[in-house]
Amino acid sequence: MNRRSRIAYCSLGSLLEEFHSLFPPALIDGSGWERVEALTTRLPAYTADSRFGFEFDLSDANATADFCAIVLPGSRLADFYEESALDLAGPGFGAFLVHQREAPQSFLARTGAIIILEYDLAGSPPGQHGPPGIFITNRDTPDGPAVHIHDEPDGLITALESAASWERGAIDRDQMERVWAAVAVTGKVKHAAVMPGRGSRAVRLIIPGVGHGDIVEMLERLQWTGDPGLVASALTSVAGLVSPRAGISIDVVPQGVAPRLGLELACPVERLRTDPADWKALTNRLTDNQWCLPAKADGLAAWPGVEMVFGEGGLYKVVQTINHIKLVIHQDTVGVKGYGAIDVLWSA
Repeated sequence: MNRRSRIAYCSLGSLLEEFHSLFPPALIDGSGWERVEALTTRLPAYTADSRFGFEFDLSDANATADFCAIVLPGSRLADFYEESALDLAGPGFGAFLVHQREAPQSFLARTGAIIILEYDLAGSPPGQHGPPGIFITNRDTPDGPAVHIHDEPDGLITALESAASWERGAIDRDQMERVWAAVAVTGKVKHAAVMPGRGSRAVRLIIPGVGHGDIVEMLERLQWTGDPGLVASALTSVAGLVSPRAGISIDVVPQGVAPRLGLELACPVERLRTDPADWKALTNRLTDNQWCLPAKADGLAAWPGVEMVFGEGGLYKVVQTINHIKLVIHQDTVGVKGYGAIDVLWSA
């Protein structure tokens, strides 16, 4: 969007109200919509200048979702968070952004990394969520980042501690060093996150592009304590319906790599395709496996699309895409989460 298109809207929430009919009721409805509304009415309309999105728990019958916003360093949204109320992003996040902007050799300046904020809304009453998860991630560029966040682990850890307003040393560097060495054999960390609202000092790391045949071996190097047979079986069950490479999502705690494991899977088509048929075969398989509820699978399959919407600011092109789905493996269970994105384009 541009400035003219935002004049009619006092918040992102007022803009989303124009698009309410585009949200499948199985995914967000009732109190789930109230939760999203309570947050987004506090966010500026120009949050939609960048892609934003939702996380859907496809194993949960409740029509609730978590919310994700992208904060580009130097953007108006970054300025907003520098000045916003502390309960929107935690006590140290604004100061972290100010430092990263003003220090020429700051971590974000060196790497060109961006921030993704993930608000846990589904488990909290409307308007009573905690601080969001803070993801530091490489910015996708044609030539790749000049400095990959994986290449500066100590700077990345320090940045995460600062963003969460944790003291230096809150993150176990010995465990992180061990994990880094295990990952570096065949991959790189692209996303690193802390979740200050969850009361844990864990660090979530996401390693993308790992071939399905290499995942169990990497988990062994990471000394993951879960069942590798369940991982192999889960991947086999969706073979041919997803890309042959997956992202591995792990939580690093002082005791090592936590039992929870995420496998991030995309369809073997262009990521931003908006044809629901691209995802239908996969959601059908997830339902057949009894990993997700049929209504939720149908809702996710109905999410992609392009709609023209007339609003107070003019004509909008609303592009809805599925970024990926995630198999969440913990103990002997498999759950599924879906990640839907929205791009809002304004036309005169």
